[in-house]
Amino acid sequence: MKDKIKSLIDLSQIEPEALKQIYDVASLDIVKKLAIMPDVHTGYDLCIGGVALVEDHISPSFVGYDIGCGMCFVNTGVKKEEIFRSRKEREKIAQQIYKAIPVGNNIRKKPLDYKPFKSASGDKNLTKKVNDKLYHSLGTLGSGNHFIEIGENLEGYVCITIHSGSRNIGHSIASYYMKKGRFLPLKSDIGQAYIQDMNFALEYALENRLTMMKEILKILGFTEKEAKKIIKKTLINENHNHAVITEEGVLHRKGATPADEGQLGIIPANMRDGVYVTVGLGNKEFLSSASHGAGRVLSRRKAKELIDLEEFKKVMDSADIVAKVSPSTLDEAPFAYKDINQVIEAQRGVVVEIIDQVKPVINIKG
Repeated sequence: MKDKIKSLIDLSQIEPEALKQIYDVASLDIVKKLAIMPDVHTGYDLCIGGVALVEDHISPSFVGYDIGCGMCFVNTGVKKEEIFRSRKEREKIAQQIYKAIPVGNNIRKKPLDYKPFKSASGDKNLTKKVNDKLYHSLGTLGSGNHFIEIGENLEGYVCITIHSGSRNIGHSIASYYMKKGRFLPLKSDIGQAYIQDMNFALEYALENRLTMMKEILKILGFTEKEAKKIIKKTLINENHNHAVITEEGVLHRKGATPADEGQLGIIPANMRDGVYVTVGLGNKEFLSSASHGAGRVLSRRKAKELIDLEEFKKVMDSADIVAKVSPSTLDEAPFAYKDINQVIEAQRGVVVEIIDQVKPVINIKG
């Protein structure tokens, strides 16, 4: 069983619950290989930071509830001082973003246009449930660790990173198919139906992020034409909850990103330390994957119990970051996450190389 597992960190460093999930998954006959990322922590079924290669089956629970959750990133090509001349200006822009983009459990009052969903399963209730939320949820951030971050890269250019997923749409699709089984035969009708519905959620998640990206660029003063050019020229999009059919089997990533050779990617740290821009090395030993972030060291409940709000405020103020620092975001404080430097070093030169770093000046949370 252990010969199936390839981890970027020593297994002794992994919390017991996550380690149990790793061994449980590796013990399954249809699981051919399991790669573990350094941001690994306990998840649902497959650990977060886990990549599983499965033979002839696809697993809705390995993909998880937020199908297509991931990152979009753009480099505006404009220097920080040309957009932000003062903290007061940054605070104003943050307020405009909160006003324009629903966060948390909020959705849009006016629906946005998008293609309707029709479940490949033929289930009319699932189709209705998804369509009921589809149009009002587009271009919304969500809660938890989802964020919008505007920062300055190493060359001084303003960059935007968005972390969000398929909202209730992916959750509804996942919930339906999880009831059908932990593993669905790839060639079965239900397996093929899940793939089609999952792909719809992947496309929707990308459109969700792009909708927000266009709105943020508009708030920053870019015209529609300029925004389209920035997105076309510099967009990096990476999902970290998905399944991909390969010649070797079905590759499931749960809280892990693709790192194929030459592929650009994003690894966020936390509200204080920003994001890293990476290029994949295509290391097949680790299933051509990388971490999707720093990884939690405290659960949300523990973070709210143990982290001091004043210390959180002090850290964010000293970094001069405009952010929502309150009891509602205490579980997203930098102290709730692993040391990003250790997480990056475990991957540098093995699965990715670091090509840029963006320090935040505005952070938007649900």
